[in-house]
Amino acid sequence: MVLTNGRPAIGGRHSATPTPDRTPTAARPAITQDARSPMPRMFLTTTDGSGREFPMGEKPITIGRSPENVLSVNDTLLSRFHCVVEPAPSRPKGDTFSVDETGTTEAATWHLRDLGSRNGTRLNGVRVTDSILRPGDVIKIGTHSFIVQAEESLAERQSAARDAAATAASGGAQARVPDPVWVIDVTEMINMLPPRNSGADDRLELIDGRGRSSGALASDSEGSRAVRLLLLAASKARATDIHLEPRGDCMQARMRVDGQMLSVVQIPNGVGDLVYGLIKTACQMRPTGREAVLDGHFSAKFPADATGSARRVDYRVSFTPSVHGQKLVIRVLDMRDSPRSLTELGLAPYMYDRVRKVCEQEAGMLLVCGPTGSGKTTTLYNALRVIDREARNVITIEDPVEYHLEGVTQIPIDDNKGNTFGSLLRSVLRQDPDVILLGEIRDEETARTAMQAAVTGHLVFSTVHAKDTMSSVFRLIDLKVEPYLVANSLELVLAQRLVRVLCDNCKRPIRVTPGQATRMGRFLEGQTELYTATGCAQCLRTGFRGRRAIYELLDFTDELRDVIIKDPTIAAMKRVIEQGLFTTLVQSGWVLAARGITTLDEVDRVATSR
Repeated sequence: MVLTNGRPAIGGRHSATPTPDRTPTAARPAITQDARSPMPRMFLTTTDGSGREFPMGEKPITIGRSPENVLSVNDTLLSRFHCVVEPAPSRPKGDTFSVDETGTTEAATWHLRDLGSRNGTRLNGVRVTDSILRPGDVIKIGTHSFIVQAEESLAERQSAARDAAATAASGGAQARVPDPVWVIDVTEMINMLPPRNSGADDRLELIDGRGRSSGALASDSEGSRAVRLLLLAASKARATDIHLEPRGDCMQARMRVDGQMLSVVQIPNGVGDLVYGLIKTACQMRPTGREAVLDGHFSAKFPADATGSARRVDYRVSFTPSVHGQKLVIRVLDMRDSPRSLTELGLAPYMYDRVRKVCEQEAGMLLVCGPTGSGKTTTLYNALRVIDREARNVITIEDPVEYHLEGVTQIPIDDNKGNTFGSLLRSVLRQDPDVILLGEIRDEETARTAMQAAVTGHLVFSTVHAKDTMSSVFRLIDLKVEPYLVANSLELVLAQRLVRVLCDNCKRPIRVTPGQATRMGRFLEGQTELYTATGCAQCLRTGFRGRRAIYELLDFTDELRDVIIKDPTIAAMKRVIEQGLFTTLVQSGWVLAARGITTLDEVDRVATSR
């Protein structure tokens, strides 16, 4: 961490707690202001071992990202004005001691007060809003820590450090070095996420890019420890991506959780370099310069969980050059939290019945649309699971192959070798396929070939980037596919988005407003309360934990086919669609909001057209 006012970086942990006076209360003399000893000087001390001290005087010490603070800290987890250390209120001037109910005198003349920060202020591991400070207390804000020290405690600590150095020099036993702050931060995150305190077992088995087991994560080196902790944190947070970004003075670790980027911890550059080396070795990457773009993959085997079963997680790795060095992104391919069947997708009953019926057909096309990361591939994989893969020849063409399916021939594209979607699709049609999953329709050749296959006796699944079901139809027409071919090949178009699910531990009910009731109509399902996000440790203060899909299904009836062939306009299509059973993406989201699964704001964020 860097203090923007020129003060040094902050990191480690110390402890110094004064020994309380055990003299019985009756034996203590009465304390008057004149009889008291002068107040010991107090300091806020950095925990990186540098011993940098910030005197606690009569003026408040504000801490935050803004340069206007007394301590301006460059940390994205901090608010602009995060907290303040200030003299205790309502105490007579010069009254520097307090007496508790046992008669113990202590220097308790300063308060720690949170200033409404978004990530909170912790005192000795507990989140506080206003608390008295005493010597030995540890203040934790963002990725950084301070310890409250009395002048005599500082002297004792320096003496202890000299004694430890002398002991080590003489060959004696040396005390265990405290964990660095970044280790404490990630470990705390792992232990706070549900299931609570289940992250202590960090025994992971690394499997390299060739499928061979490696002992690289078994050592206690800082690099191995960092990789283990990051993989465990990503697993418990259900992250889809891990980012390690060079920032000049450190490396920032972030994760994409439920579609949103969250800062996790700042790692020293030296540790980050060790992580890079270990990941490159695991991916079997050849030594190259920092300007190279590198791609690879590896896996990790996690120990048995509460269900008694171990699991393997695959990771896709990308290195790319940046101003301060290479940036690392690790895509997490963990099937644990993904739907495993068509019934687990959360489709409305009429949607489920229609999709399943199409999966049992001999020919036709099921097209899924949505932006990147909306769960399209997961939906198509679960559609494939409905198919009898023993009785039918199922082939997929993907970029890349993300998950392995039993009984399916999966082919990755490789543009460098000329294996594009179009060329591989033409080749696959000579492989006697019954069912073809085409990862994406990107161009005219692929679109026309796929649709011709769908009308000539093949069942084709594919995806396209479009905002909703009707837009998908016009996307295909824009690719110069004839309207009659679009109309006759398509059976269903399914649009989908992923909305975040409210955290059950902290979601809060709110009254439905008249405006919301009017807008939602029958999709409110008679509810008088909706729910809003609050935020707690179990959801990383986001208010959400997990995601769920919302859907829009366009069924191709004879009437709709006639419109597409004769008059392919949005207005004409809407007139036909409104005559049948049709639910928009937003309306599907309203149903989840009415049931307390998500919020109206979340539905608007992901599903409202812009």
